[in-house]
Amino acid sequence: MSNRDSTETDAHDAADVPIEVSLDAEDEGPPVESNTRIDILVETETYPTARLDDGRYVAWWFTADAPEPDDPAASEWVTAPTRFLAAGTLHELWENPRALDSLAAQG
Repeated sequence: MSNRDSTETDAHDAADVPIEVSLDAEDEGPPVESNTRIDILVETETYPTARLDDGRYVAWWFTADAPEPDDPAASEWVTAPTRFLAAGTLHELWENPRALDSLAAQG
């Protein structure tokens, strides 16, 4: 099941930040640039992040021992303009399972 929720940036509203959340995606992992992985600490959790081919950043999984983003086990990603925003958003979703379930239900 591929479930994507994205917010698009409105040219008239600079406060909007484009963030894409992918849950249980069966398609390929995001196209990351090689050798760009950096693990980001958010509160007490470490999230792997990498730069995408298009210049955005992606965070996935919830430990530093995470598989690579193209591994079939890595099926939940957050894509954002910065690696810190991607990791922070993923952290908030893991900390609030209702929000994660809500996104999945909107599918």
